[in-house]
Amino acid sequence: MALQSDSEQDLTLEITRIFKAPRDRVFKAWSTPEHLSAWWGPKGFSLPEHDFNVVEGGAWRVVMGAPSGSQHIVSGVFEEISPTDRMVFTWGWTIDGTRSHESTVTVTFADVKAGTKVHLHQAMLTSKADRDGHQDGWNGTFENLQDFLDGKPREIRTADTPT
Repeated sequence: MALQSDSEQDLTLEITRIFKAPRDRVFKAWSTPEHLSAWWGPKGFSLPEHDFNVVEGGAWRVVMGAPSGSQHIVSGVFEEISPTDRMVFTWGWTIDGTRSHESTVTVTFADVKAGTKVHLHQAMLTSKADRDGHQDGWNGTFENLQDFLDGKPREIRTADTPT
């Protein structure tokens, strides 16, 4: 097994979170389009456009509306879906009409006493700043997911919303 260089490790994001819900319910939140659209995206962002074809080889695309009013387009393809265990999908931003560098996201699901452990691994990020931005985004997204699992409505902020 080859070891990753420091730069490869620096450009990989790992996040583990425990969700207070059974694994089948957490996986369903990730694999059902109407559920995904209820929580996907960083805290405070809206999702004015979304298309999730959650099958192996299926494409996905979202437009995330930031509280500032800017819009961010990201898309990819679901490469692997192992029900209740694992999902792998590609991730690439569209900037000024051009699709940028693509990374790969692997999400695994495991039963733990407190609920479900979700581990996210995002590889092939372009810089430490890119990794840190994705970390902030995924942390907020995971907060949205827990709120969704708790039955709370999605929080959407605008430039005028106090923080």
